[in-house]
Amino acid sequence: MSTAILFTPRYLEHDTGKGHPESPTRLRVIMDELERSGLLKVGRCSIVEPEPARIEDVELVHDSEYVDLVKRVCESGGGLLDLSDTVVSPKSFEVALLAVGGAVGAVRLVAEKKFQNAFALVRPPGHHAGRYYALGFCVFNNVAVAAEYLIRYLGLKRILILDVDSHHGNGTQEIFYNTNKVLYFGLHEDPRGFPGTGFVMKWVSWKDKDTR
Repeated sequence: MSTAILFTPRYLEHDTGKGHPESPTRLRVIMDELERSGLLKVGRCSIVEPEPARIEDVELVHDSEYVDLVKRVCESGGGLLDLSDTVVSPKSFEVALLAVGGAVGAVRLVAEKKFQNAFALVRPPGHHAGRYYALGFCVFNNVAVAAEYLIRYLGLKRILILDVDSHHGNGTQEIFYNTNKVLYFGLHEDPRGFPGTGFVMKWVSWKDKDTR
């Protein structure tokens, strides 16, 4: 079985504006390199067109009021979803549903043994988005929805999310903080710059305390 690559050109329609770090160029470069490598021609990788996620799937991890807010901001022409740099455009709500759909589709294809593994090449990204807020270019938490989907609908008992990124996936950790069904494990750089969470915790036992 080959690797499924969940991708659609519609991901490029999420317009963050000129000079924004999270731009369509990111996906264009990856797709160009895949074409140049020849992996798509020899059958080792297959492009799979994702379907948009259902609203009820997004609401597995996000408050309905927040989902409605994103939709209304996009329908009104776009703008900022947070106080810094999470930008949406008129088509961003539809594209964000496709991004969640790409993540859900990836885990379903592997769980159903249609592919050995899968890579969701999606945007907007997701691991900073919390239940009721956008942050760090992230609109909906794609991986969190996918994990919850596996538990709710495909019967998995335990999920491990290994998050390797420059920044701590604060939204993902927060969403699953109070459940023993999902273990979030993050590898990231010093979080003092952004997002200000994800510091190494020093555990001190009672034996280490000064009891004098």
